[in-house]
Order: sequence, then structure tokens, then C-alpha cells
Amino acid sequence: MHVTQTRARPASPRTRLAIVLAAVLLASLFGLAASTATARPALGASTFHSLELYAQKLLNCSRTGGSIRSDGTCAGYGSGSYSTKRAALPLRTGLSSVARSWAKHLVATDACQHGDLTARLRTAGYSGSAWGENIGCSDYGTAKNAVLQSFLAFQREKASNGGHWRNIKNAAYASIGIGVWKANGRSRVVIDFYRP
Repeated sequence: MHVTQTRARPASPRTRLAIVLAAVLLASLFGLAASTATARPALGASTFHSLELYAQKLLNCSRTGGSIRSDGTCAGYGSGSYSTKRAALPLRTGLSSVARSWAKHLVATDACQHGDLTARLRTAGYSGSAWGENIGCSDYGTAKNAVLQSFLAFQREKASNGGHWRNIKNAAYASIGIGVWKANGRSRVVIDFYRP
């Protein structure tokens, strides 16, 4: 068997330019596709992020000694006027991912339960020294109203020192994750409290 080897001739400047332009065009198309894909919410990203920020404001209203009014505004934020003042809690993206996934699950299964928070946190890489969870389950029209009604219910527990209220006021917690989800007429709000 006889094999003939041929040596490729160098491409002309015109051909090289065409190859470079084709590569740039392909890179641009792939970049456009990637940017379009990232413009949509990523798996686990919340379409309710603004409501999660609203929930954080309501939580920190109660936590810092303020009082949530029925219209969703806060009286005495940071004053300690209505209850013992605690430091406001920052919202953490990773913890919010854990809370959001659970809120979405609760909506999909039409459930209202805590499940195994320890396992969910550990699966996400959190192995802190203290954690807790508040869940609000409601069908109060809009998701924003569901968030507000959940926090008003938590605040009403002040008189009895209920579990949701104790979580909000617990000085051991250093950060929170909040997940809000609404579908099929159901809303769920999950607040995961955490200390590393």
C-alpha cells in the first residue's frame, strides 16, 4: 500500500481573514446565546426576588423592635419601641437558594411543613452552629399580600412568645435566607435563620 503525504499550502491572507471573521461571528453567536440564557432566571433563581427583599424589611422591622402595620409599613424601625431591639439580619444568597427551593416544593406539593431543614442546609454546604425556620403558608391573593399576612401572623405571636416570634428575635442568628414562591393560587414564604 502506498501512502502519499501532501503538505498543506499556507492559507492566503484573504482566506485567513475569512476564517478569523467566521470565528468571531461564531463566538458572537455563542455569546449572544449565553447572554440570552443568563437573562432568564437560572435554575433556583427567584422570580419573586423583590418580594424576598420586602420580606427581609418586614422581618427586620420586627427584629429591630419596630412594629409592622397592616399596610406593610414599619413603625419604629430600629427603635426597640415595640419589643427588644436586635441587630438586623442580612440576606444571604446561598441561604435564600435553600429557602426558595423549599418554598417552591411546598407550593408544588400543596404542603405546609418544615421537613428536614438540617439536611437541606448540609446538602447546600452549611453546617453552622444554630439554625431555625419560619414558614408562611397562605392563599391571600397576591404574593405580596401573602408575605405581609405571614409576617403579621408572626408578629401576633409576640403576646404568647410563639416559635416564629422567638426565631425572629433570637440573638444567636447572624443571617437569613428568604424564599417566596407562588403558583396555582398558593403562596409560600420560607425564612431560614442561620449562624455559622
